[in-house]
Amino acid sequence: MRFSLTSALLLTGLFLLGNGMYMKAKAQLSQVLLSHAWEKTLQGSADARPWPWADVTVVAKLQLPRLHASAMVLTGTSGEALAFGPGLMAGSAAPGQPGLTLLAGHRDSHFAFLQHARIGDAISLTGPDGTPYTYTLTETRIVDEDASFLTPGGTGTATLALTTCYPFGGMTPTRQRFVAIATLDDSGALPH
Repeated sequence: MRFSLTSALLLTGLFLLGNGMYMKAKAQLSQVLLSHAWEKTLQGSADARPWPWADVTVVAKLQLPRLHASAMVLTGTSGEALAFGPGLMAGSAAPGQPGLTLLAGHRDSHFAFLQHARIGDAISLTGPDGTPYTYTLTETRIVDEDASFLTPGGTGTATLALTTCYPFGGMTPTRQRFVAIATLDDSGALPH
């Protein structure tokens, strides 16, 4: 009996470890394929897909230089899209434009770097026309998912919000969200 229980626990642990490694490997490989689609987007392709059956396109490139973190940003925030990279929430302002640009990503893959972000960090968001916009991280919050205060689009100051589940490293679903708010630098777009 003891051997059976030990074997079952060991197999369960191996399955969970393997599944976690598979998800991280899938996230890494998808970023390579998404990078190729991004290059096509920058060359003028309006509908560059990372693989033929993909239902997402790459709409931006996100970078946090201090942490050497980057990710290709996809259209939409469906579960399928977020499995491959952070997503641009419907109705969001375009990079560098007035209003709120809202990106969502998973805490254990594409947005794991947010746990190390600091107020004052530069965040670059490059739009499909190839223009990089620099934002400065001004605030972080932990909020309930129903009280996030974030409404994509609108007018006013060009603002970037990055949101992910909280706490980082958590293994179970949670109602808490970590939100990083950044405002567009006065200089706006960087020179090419």
